[in-house]
Amino acid sequence: MRIWIGVLAFALLAGCSLPRSLVPGEPNVSKTSDKAPKDYAACVLPLWQRDVAKTSQSSISNGYRITAPSVITADEILDIVKYKDGSRVSLYQGPPWAKSGALRQSVRDCL
Repeated sequence: MRIWIGVLAFALLAGCSLPRSLVPGEPNVSKTSDKAPKDYAACVLPLWQRDVAKTSQSSISNGYRITAPSVITADEILDIVKYKDGSRVSLYQGPPWAKSGALRQSVRDCL
């Protein structure tokens, strides 16, 4: 019986560790910036890397995705896409107890 409980708990936690970009839902933060996606990403990336060393950046359609990996919960993901004369930034974070206030503040500081 204990083995089944352990397997069930592991399966539930594994579901929580999927990247938010793969899980339907609204971003935790959605803002616009006058900066071009490249310039906005150049502002945020070093700030995130200061807090989460393995943070990475990749190109997506019309912009960039910055991902701060998490060992325990869902990765924190920031999508930066071209929007009018600037960018739209969308921050996806894990459960409330695992959200990084520093990463969220960096998103706001770079607007």
